[in-house]
Amino acid sequence: MVTPYDRTVRVGQPPVVLDGVGADEGLALLGERVDRVAWLDRSAFLTASFGHPAPWLRHVPVSPLRRTNPAPTEAPPPEPPLAVPSARDSGEGRHFAVAFAPEHGTHATDWATAHAHRLLAPDAAVTAQAADKIDALELLRTARVAVAEHVIIPARDRRTAAAYWPAEWPGAVLQRRENNLIGRGTLPVTDRTTLAAALDAWPGHDLRLSRLIPGLSLTVSACVGGDRTVVAAVSHQLVGLPELTPGWGTHCGNQLLAPEDLPAGLYERARQTAYDVGEALRERGYRGVFGLDLLEDGGDVLAVEINPRFQTVSSLVQAAEHAAGLLPTLGLHILASLLPALPTSRPSRTPVPRLSQLVVHADRHTTLTSVPPPGRYRLTPDGRLYGPDPDGPGPLTTLRPDEALWWPHALPGPVEPGDELLLLQFGAHLCAPTPRPALGPTAHAWRNAAVAAFGSGM
Repeated sequence: MVTPYDRTVRVGQPPVVLDGVGADEGLALLGERVDRVAWLDRSAFLTASFGHPAPWLRHVPVSPLRRTNPAPTEAPPPEPPLAVPSARDSGEGRHFAVAFAPEHGTHATDWATAHAHRLLAPDAAVTAQAADKIDALELLRTARVAVAEHVIIPARDRRTAAAYWPAEWPGAVLQRRENNLIGRGTLPVTDRTTLAAALDAWPGHDLRLSRLIPGLSLTVSACVGGDRTVVAAVSHQLVGLPELTPGWGTHCGNQLLAPEDLPAGLYERARQTAYDVGEALRERGYRGVFGLDLLEDGGDVLAVEINPRFQTVSSLVQAAEHAAGLLPTLGLHILASLLPALPTSRPSRTPVPRLSQLVVHADRHTTLTSVPPPGRYRLTPDGRLYGPDPDGPGPLTTLRPDEALWWPHALPGPVEPGDELLLLQFGAHLCAPTPRPALGPTAHAWRNAAVAAFGSGM
């Protein structure tokens, strides 16, 4: 049960290292170039973390993962008034759209076309190569970054599973080349028998079989401009946690990291690897944000996959950038799309909060009768949930230990196993920076409160 919010004092917490562009300079350049920017996604979690007054920025609930979207010809939400009318043309050519995953389907292009907004998305061909779990290997080779040992299994004329399984592998991960946004195209396989079953389940698909690496899973966030790659924060990626999802390869959240959270030198190697991949993307004409998933392996890092788009962790990264006086990621993406070169880089070692987030998924077919509204919630030690705060979500960096930001990603109606129900964001780490960690008591309490509030039957 959710009850009215009881306001209490808010506090903040510790640090991470990142690069970027100064916020004042970046915001001034944006003010000269944009009148409207529509952020297309299921919820407003990313616009909420932008952190700066931006009357030109608004959220529109359009997404490839949203069960129903506004019709492309439907009138958009009311426009916020401009703080200062544009001195130049105030309409055509200065209205833009940015989508969480513009490469998935036509949702973003349809909306942008219908509402006369220019969609700021990376080159489609480069995006397709980077997102493809097999074709991306060539790009990673060009960047000279290491990947796990792997075997490519063709869609047709396959041999037996035994022919593809190196005898010395203790386990492996099988991926479809067209792995989707929430990891349903990734499976663990333990031996030749389970591989054979997986191959039978995925006929007609080219597959990548990689040696299982049991190390820490990391994500590095970055942005490619016309002149260089800017590397932002490093996070611990939470994947396949059974308390949160039925999917082994499903994204379950992130925790921003500082260099001291990792073995000596690993933080810097992760950021350098992301830079090298960004430069390979830049040479192919890619512009805008991307994320690089890595695995720690014996004190070094191996590249797992490129996500040529925004990621859910981008909102945590934006809060860190704001705290460091840097332009948040969404603004940097816009400038990378509009300018031939980015403004001067400002490396930062300013301590910023160790923020984290969890994604709660449905584990069975069910029907949601209602979805609690987004906002700032408080959870008492006896499990009572208060919210949302009538003053709105507020900054991530002001969350106190008993609070979380709550972003529903499901709508009332039917949901399937693995569907995202809710994004929860916190002002502290919730589990140890270890591979596939167990959730701590705070995370468990919030997960239980979310399940009860959604009535999901998990």
